[in-house]
Amino acid sequence: MLQIRILHDENKAKATRVSNHAPLPIRFANFGAATMRTFQKNWFLLALIISLVIGLVAHEPLSPLSAADWIQSTIVFIVMWMMAAPIPSELIRQSAARPWPAILASLMNLGFLPALAYFLSPLLNSELAGGLIVAASVPSTQASAAVWTRKAGGDDTVAIFVTLITNLSCALITPALLVWLIGRSVQLDLVSLAKTLLLLVVLPITIAQSMRFSSRFAGAVNQRKSLLSTLCQVGILSMVMLGAVQMGNRLASNTAAPTSLLAVVSVILLATLAHVTTLVVAWYLAQATGVARPQRIAVALSGSQKTLMIGLKLAIDCGVSILPMVIYHVGQLVIDALIADWWKRESDKQVRLS
Repeated sequence: MLQIRILHDENKAKATRVSNHAPLPIRFANFGAATMRTFQKNWFLLALIISLVIGLVAHEPLSPLSAADWIQSTIVFIVMWMMAAPIPSELIRQSAARPWPAILASLMNLGFLPALAYFLSPLLNSELAGGLIVAASVPSTQASAAVWTRKAGGDDTVAIFVTLITNLSCALITPALLVWLIGRSVQLDLVSLAKTLLLLVVLPITIAQSMRFSSRFAGAVNQRKSLLSTLCQVGILSMVMLGAVQMGNRLASNTAAPTSLLAVVSVILLATLAHVTTLVVAWYLAQATGVARPQRIAVALSGSQKTLMIGLKLAIDCGVSILPMVIYHVGQLVIDALIADWWKRESDKQVRLS
Protein backbone atom coordinates (compact mmCIF):
# COMPACT_ATOMS: atom_id res chain seq x y z
CA MET A 1 0.00 0.00 0.00
CA LEU A 2 2.88 2.35 0.90
CA GLN A 3 4.65 1.53 -2.38
CA ILE A 4 1.52 2.32 -4.38
CA ARG A 5 1.18 5.64 -2.54
CA ILE A 6 4.83 6.55 -3.27
CA LEU A 7 4.44 5.70 -6.97
CA HIS A 8 1.25 7.76 -7.13
CA ASP A 9 3.00 10.78 -5.57
CA GLU A 10 5.97 10.40 -7.93
CA ASN A 11 3.70 10.21 -10.98
CA LYS A 12 1.78 13.27 -9.79
CA ALA A 13 4.99 15.24 -9.28
CA LYS A 14 6.25 14.13 -12.69
CA ALA A 15 3.01 15.26 -14.34
CA THR A 16 3.33 18.62 -12.60
CA ARG A 17 6.90 19.06 -13.86
CA VAL A 18 5.84 18.16 -17.40
CA SER A 19 2.95 20.61 -17.19
CA ASN A 20 5.21 23.41 -15.93
CA HIS A 21 7.72 22.87 -18.76
CA ALA A 22 5.10 22.34 -21.46
CA PRO A 23 5.11 24.59 -24.54
CA LEU A 24 3.29 27.91 -24.16
CA PRO A 25 0.29 26.99 -26.40
CA ILE A 26 -0.33 23.85 -24.35
CA ARG A 27 -0.14 25.80 -21.12
CA PHE A 28 -2.62 28.35 -22.50
CA ALA A 29 -4.90 25.49 -23.55
CA ASN A 30 -4.71 23.95 -20.07
CA PHE A 31 -5.44 27.36 -18.51
CA GLY A 32 -8.41 27.85 -20.83
CA ALA A 33 -9.80 24.41 -20.00
CA ALA A 34 -9.42 25.06 -16.26
CA THR A 35 -11.10 28.47 -16.64
CA MET A 36 -14.00 26.90 -18.54
CA ARG A 37 -14.46 24.24 -15.85
CA THR A 38 -14.48 26.96 -13.17
CA PHE A 39 -17.03 28.98 -15.14
CA GLN A 40 -19.28 25.95 -15.67
CA LYS A 41 -19.16 25.24 -11.96
CA ASN A 42 -19.82 28.81 -10.81
CA TRP A 43 -21.75 30.42 -13.68
CA PHE A 44 -24.97 30.69 -11.70
CA LEU A 45 -23.38 32.73 -8.90
CA LEU A 46 -21.81 35.06 -11.46
CA ALA A 47 -25.11 35.39 -13.35
CA LEU A 48 -26.92 36.03 -10.06
CA ILE A 49 -24.68 39.02 -9.34
CA ILE A 50 -25.02 40.31 -12.92
CA SER A 51 -28.85 40.03 -12.77
CA LEU A 52 -28.92 41.93 -9.49
CA VAL A 53 -26.70 44.70 -10.86
CA ILE A 54 -28.70 45.01 -14.11
CA GLY A 55 -31.97 45.32 -12.18
CA LEU A 56 -30.58 48.00 -9.88
CA VAL A 57 -28.83 50.04 -12.61
CA ALA A 58 -31.53 49.75 -15.32
CA HIS A 59 -34.54 49.92 -13.01
CA GLU A 60 -36.19 52.80 -14.90
CA PRO A 61 -36.45 51.20 -18.39
CA LEU A 62 -37.26 47.80 -16.86
CA SER A 63 -40.00 49.13 -14.55
CA PRO A 64 -42.89 48.12 -16.91
CA LEU A 65 -41.73 44.48 -16.73
CA SER A 66 -41.50 44.59 -12.97
CA ALA A 67 -44.94 46.20 -12.65
CA ALA A 68 -46.62 43.43 -14.70
CA ASP A 69 -47.55 40.92 -12.00
CA TRP A 70 -48.60 38.31 -14.57
CA ILE A 71 -44.99 38.06 -15.78
CA GLN A 72 -43.72 37.14 -12.31
CA SER A 73 -46.58 34.71 -11.74
CA THR A 74 -46.01 32.98 -15.07
CA ILE A 75 -42.29 32.58 -14.40
CA VAL A 76 -42.93 31.12 -10.94
CA PHE A 77 -45.60 28.71 -12.23
CA ILE A 78 -43.40 27.40 -15.07
CA VAL A 79 -40.31 27.04 -12.86
CA MET A 80 -42.22 25.16 -10.15
CA TRP A 81 -43.61 22.82 -12.81
CA MET A 82 -40.14 22.20 -14.25
CA MET A 83 -38.73 21.52 -10.77
CA ALA A 84 -41.46 19.00 -9.91
CA ALA A 85 -41.66 17.19 -13.27
CA PRO A 86 -38.43 15.12 -12.93
CA ILE A 87 -39.22 13.91 -9.38
CA PRO A 88 -40.05 10.16 -9.56
CA SER A 89 -43.21 9.15 -7.73
CA GLU A 90 -41.44 5.95 -6.58
CA LEU A 91 -38.94 7.98 -4.55
CA ILE A 92 -41.75 9.84 -2.84
CA ARG A 93 -43.42 6.57 -1.87
CA GLN A 94 -40.13 5.19 -0.51
CA SER A 95 -39.60 8.22 1.72
CA ALA A 96 -43.25 8.20 2.79
CA ALA A 97 -42.78 4.66 4.14
CA ARG A 98 -40.13 6.04 6.59
CA PRO A 99 -41.35 9.61 7.13
CA TRP A 100 -39.56 10.76 10.30
CA PRO A 101 -36.41 12.24 8.65
CA ALA A 102 -38.53 14.24 6.20
CA ILE A 103 -40.92 15.36 8.96
CA LEU A 104 -38.01 16.50 11.15
CA ALA A 105 -36.43 18.43 8.25
CA SER A 106 -39.77 20.07 7.45
CA LEU A 107 -40.24 21.12 11.09
CA MET A 108 -36.77 22.68 11.06
CA ASN A 109 -37.46 24.39 7.73
CA LEU A 110 -40.87 25.92 8.49
CA GLY A 111 -40.67 26.02 12.27
CA PHE A 112 -37.24 26.48 13.81
CA LEU A 113 -35.71 28.64 11.05
CA PRO A 114 -38.55 31.24 10.86
CA ALA A 115 -38.51 31.55 14.67
CA LEU A 116 -34.73 32.06 14.61
CA ALA A 117 -35.01 34.70 11.87
CA TYR A 118 -37.68 36.54 13.86
CA PHE A 119 -35.37 36.53 16.88
CA LEU A 120 -32.51 37.98 14.79
CA SER A 121 -34.59 40.47 12.75
CA PRO A 122 -34.59 43.38 15.29
CA LEU A 123 -30.90 43.83 14.46
CA LEU A 124 -31.90 45.10 10.98
CA ASN A 125 -34.05 47.96 9.67
CA SER A 126 -37.70 47.16 8.88
CA GLU A 127 -37.26 46.42 5.15
CA LEU A 128 -34.27 44.12 5.67
CA ALA A 129 -35.85 42.52 8.75
CA GLY A 130 -38.99 41.74 6.77
CA GLY A 131 -36.86 40.35 3.95
CA LEU A 132 -34.99 38.05 6.36
CA ILE A 133 -38.26 36.73 7.80
CA VAL A 134 -39.65 36.13 4.30
CA ALA A 135 -36.47 34.25 3.35
CA ALA A 136 -36.80 32.04 6.43
CA SER A 137 -40.53 31.38 5.94
CA VAL A 138 -40.50 30.01 2.38
CA PRO A 139 -40.23 26.27 1.62
CA SER A 140 -37.13 24.17 0.99
CA THR A 141 -35.53 24.07 -2.43
CA GLN A 142 -35.39 20.88 -4.44
CA ALA A 143 -32.57 21.75 -6.81
CA SER A 144 -29.58 22.40 -4.54
CA ALA A 145 -30.84 20.38 -1.53
CA ALA A 146 -31.06 17.16 -3.55
CA VAL A 147 -27.81 17.84 -5.43
CA TRP A 148 -25.75 18.62 -2.32
CA THR A 149 -27.31 15.69 -0.43
CA ARG A 150 -26.36 13.30 -3.21
CA LYS A 151 -22.90 14.84 -3.47
CA ALA A 152 -22.34 14.41 0.28
CA GLY A 153 -23.29 10.72 0.16
CA GLY A 154 -26.71 11.26 1.70
CA ASP A 155 -30.20 10.04 0.85
CA ASP A 156 -31.51 12.48 -1.75
CA THR A 157 -34.98 10.88 -1.71
CA VAL A 158 -35.48 12.42 1.74
CA ALA A 159 -34.47 15.84 0.38
CA ILE A 160 -36.96 15.45 -2.47
CA PHE A 161 -39.73 14.44 -0.06
CA VAL A 162 -38.96 17.45 2.16
CA THR A 163 -39.27 19.69 -0.89
CA LEU A 164 -42.73 18.34 -1.65
CA ILE A 165 -43.92 18.52 1.97
CA THR A 166 -42.76 22.11 2.50
CA ASN A 167 -43.86 23.37 -0.92
CA LEU A 168 -47.31 21.80 -0.71
CA SER A 169 -47.88 22.93 2.88
CA CYS A 170 -46.48 26.43 2.39
CA ALA A 171 -49.81 27.62 0.96
CA LEU A 172 -51.16 27.50 4.52
CA ILE A 173 -48.07 27.74 6.73
CA THR A 174 -46.09 30.52 5.00
CA PRO A 175 -48.94 33.09 4.87
CA ALA A 176 -49.68 32.43 8.54
CA LEU A 177 -46.00 32.89 9.43
CA LEU A 178 -45.75 36.16 7.49
CA VAL A 179 -48.94 37.62 8.96
CA TRP A 180 -47.86 36.59 12.45
CA LEU A 181 -44.19 37.64 12.21
CA ILE A 182 -44.30 40.77 10.02
CA GLY A 183 -47.99 41.56 9.72
CA ARG A 184 -47.64 44.66 11.88
CA SER A 185 -45.23 46.39 9.50
CA VAL A 186 -46.37 44.90 6.19
CA GLN A 187 -49.98 44.77 5.04
CA LEU A 188 -50.68 41.14 4.16
CA ASP A 189 -53.92 39.44 3.14
CA LEU A 190 -53.81 35.88 4.47
CA VAL A 191 -56.48 34.57 2.09
CA SER A 192 -54.95 36.27 -0.95
CA LEU A 193 -51.44 35.04 -0.09
CA ALA A 194 -52.65 31.47 0.45
CA LYS A 195 -54.51 31.59 -2.87
CA THR A 196 -51.36 32.84 -4.63
CA LEU A 197 -49.25 30.00 -3.22
CA LEU A 198 -51.92 27.44 -4.09
CA LEU A 199 -51.98 28.62 -7.71
CA LEU A 200 -48.24 29.15 -8.14
CA VAL A 201 -46.80 26.30 -6.04
CA VAL A 202 -49.31 23.56 -5.25
CA LEU A 203 -51.03 23.56 -8.66
CA PRO A 204 -47.91 23.24 -10.87
CA ILE A 205 -46.46 20.53 -8.60
CA THR A 206 -49.74 18.60 -8.70
CA ILE A 207 -49.97 18.93 -12.49
CA ALA A 208 -46.36 17.82 -12.98
CA GLN A 209 -46.74 14.76 -10.76
CA SER A 210 -50.05 13.84 -12.43
CA MET A 211 -48.39 14.01 -15.85
CA ARG A 212 -45.76 11.50 -14.70
CA PHE A 213 -48.44 8.79 -14.77
CA SER A 214 -47.72 8.78 -18.50
CA SER A 215 -44.60 6.63 -18.94
CA ARG A 216 -43.84 8.42 -22.19
CA PHE A 217 -43.87 11.82 -20.47
CA ALA A 218 -41.82 10.53 -17.51
CA GLY A 219 -39.20 9.10 -19.85
CA ALA A 220 -38.96 12.31 -21.87
CA VAL A 221 -38.60 14.43 -18.72
CA ASN A 222 -35.97 12.11 -17.21
CA GLN A 223 -33.86 12.46 -20.37
CA ARG A 224 -34.02 16.25 -20.11
CA LYS A 225 -33.26 16.76 -16.42
CA SER A 226 -30.17 18.81 -17.19
CA LEU A 227 -32.04 21.09 -19.59
CA LEU A 228 -34.92 21.59 -17.14
CA SER A 229 -32.46 22.39 -14.35
CA THR A 230 -30.79 25.05 -16.50
CA LEU A 231 -34.14 26.56 -17.49
CA CYS A 232 -35.15 26.69 -13.81
CA GLN A 233 -31.99 28.62 -13.02
CA VAL A 234 -32.70 31.05 -15.88
CA GLY A 235 -36.19 31.61 -14.45
CA ILE A 236 -34.71 32.29 -11.01
CA LEU A 237 -32.27 34.79 -12.51
CA SER A 238 -35.14 36.63 -14.22
CA MET A 239 -36.95 36.89 -10.88
CA VAL A 240 -33.79 38.24 -9.24
CA MET A 241 -33.61 40.95 -11.90
CA LEU A 242 -37.30 41.87 -11.51
CA GLY A 243 -36.91 42.03 -7.75
CA ALA A 244 -33.81 44.20 -8.11
CA VAL A 245 -35.79 46.54 -10.39
CA GLN A 246 -38.39 47.09 -7.68
CA MET A 247 -35.66 47.56 -5.09
CA GLY A 248 -33.99 50.12 -7.38
CA ASN A 249 -37.29 51.98 -7.84
CA ARG A 250 -37.80 52.24 -4.07
CA LEU A 251 -34.23 53.45 -3.54
CA ALA A 252 -34.62 56.06 -6.29
CA SER A 253 -37.90 57.37 -4.87
CA ASN A 254 -36.51 57.59 -1.33
CA THR A 255 -39.34 55.40 -0.02
CA ALA A 256 -36.92 52.78 1.24
CA ALA A 257 -34.59 53.07 4.19
CA PRO A 258 -31.02 53.62 2.95
CA THR A 259 -29.01 50.41 2.84
CA SER A 260 -25.51 51.07 4.12
CA LEU A 261 -22.51 48.81 3.77
CA LEU A 262 -22.86 47.98 7.46
CA ALA A 263 -26.47 46.90 6.87
CA VAL A 264 -25.43 44.64 3.98
CA VAL A 265 -22.68 43.07 6.10
CA SER A 266 -25.20 42.58 8.91
CA VAL A 267 -27.58 40.78 6.54
CA ILE A 268 -24.75 38.52 5.35
CA LEU A 269 -23.76 37.63 8.92
CA LEU A 270 -27.33 37.10 10.16
CA ALA A 271 -28.43 35.07 7.12
CA THR A 272 -25.32 32.89 7.44
CA LEU A 273 -25.90 32.50 11.18
CA ALA A 274 -29.53 31.46 10.64
CA HIS A 275 -28.62 28.97 7.92
CA VAL A 276 -25.65 27.34 9.67
CA THR A 277 -27.40 27.21 13.06
CA THR A 278 -30.41 25.45 11.55
CA LEU A 279 -28.17 23.00 9.69
CA VAL A 280 -26.20 22.11 12.84
CA VAL A 281 -29.30 21.80 15.07
CA ALA A 282 -31.03 19.64 12.44
CA TRP A 283 -27.97 17.36 12.23
CA TYR A 284 -27.76 16.76 15.97
CA LEU A 285 -31.52 16.39 16.43
CA ALA A 286 -31.54 13.76 13.70
CA GLN A 287 -28.61 12.01 15.36
CA ALA A 288 -30.35 12.11 18.76
CA THR A 289 -33.50 10.55 17.30
CA GLY A 290 -31.65 7.63 15.71
CA VAL A 291 -31.60 8.80 12.08
CA ALA A 292 -28.89 7.06 10.04
CA ARG A 293 -26.05 9.12 8.53
CA PRO A 294 -27.34 9.21 4.89
CA GLN A 295 -30.77 10.43 6.01
CA ARG A 296 -29.15 12.73 8.60
CA ILE A 297 -27.28 14.53 5.82
CA ALA A 298 -30.55 15.07 3.97
CA VAL A 299 -32.26 16.39 7.11
CA ALA A 300 -29.50 18.93 7.75
CA LEU A 301 -29.28 20.20 4.17
CA SER A 302 -32.94 20.23 3.15
CA GLY A 303 -34.04 21.47 6.58
CA SER A 304 -31.87 24.59 6.31
CA GLN A 305 -32.17 25.47 2.60
CA LYS A 306 -34.74 27.82 1.08
CA THR A 307 -36.14 28.26 -2.43
CA LEU A 308 -35.17 31.52 -4.09
CA MET A 309 -38.10 31.56 -6.52
CA ILE A 310 -40.94 31.72 -3.97
CA GLY A 311 -38.88 33.93 -1.64
CA LEU A 312 -38.37 36.57 -4.32
CA LYS A 313 -42.05 36.54 -5.28
CA LEU A 314 -43.21 36.95 -1.67
CA ALA A 315 -40.60 39.61 -0.85
CA ILE A 316 -41.79 41.63 -3.85
CA ASP A 317 -45.46 41.14 -2.92
CA CYS A 318 -44.82 42.09 0.72
CA GLY A 319 -42.87 45.20 -0.21
CA VAL A 320 -39.72 44.18 1.68
CA SER A 321 -36.12 43.95 0.50
CA ILE A 322 -35.12 40.99 -1.69
CA LEU A 323 -31.51 41.36 -0.51
CA PRO A 324 -31.79 38.91 2.45
CA MET A 325 -33.35 36.27 0.18
CA VAL A 326 -30.60 36.64 -2.43
CA ILE A 327 -27.86 36.62 0.22
CA TYR A 328 -29.38 33.59 1.96
CA HIS A 329 -29.56 31.70 -1.32
CA VAL A 330 -25.99 32.53 -2.37
CA GLY A 331 -24.78 31.63 1.12
CA GLN A 332 -26.48 28.23 1.10
CA LEU A 333 -24.98 27.43 -2.31
CA VAL A 334 -21.44 28.25 -1.20
CA ILE A 335 -21.54 27.00 2.40
CA ASP A 336 -23.39 23.77 1.68
CA ALA A 337 -21.08 22.97 -1.24
CA LEU A 338 -18.12 23.11 1.17
CA ILE A 339 -19.98 21.09 3.82
CA ALA A 340 -21.06 18.50 1.22
CA ASP A 341 -17.43 18.06 0.12
CA TRP A 342 -16.34 17.58 3.72
CA TRP A 343 -19.11 15.04 4.44
CA LYS A 344 -18.23 13.21 1.23
CA ARG A 345 -14.60 12.87 2.32
CA GLU A 346 -15.73 11.64 5.73
CA SER A 347 -18.08 9.09 4.14
CA ASP A 348 -15.33 7.85 1.82
CA LYS A 349 -12.96 7.57 4.78
CA GLN A 350 -15.49 5.45 6.71
CA VAL A 351 -15.96 3.19 3.69
CA ARG A 352 -12.19 2.66 3.37
CA LEU A 353 -11.83 1.91 7.08
CA SER A 354 -14.67 -0.61 6.98
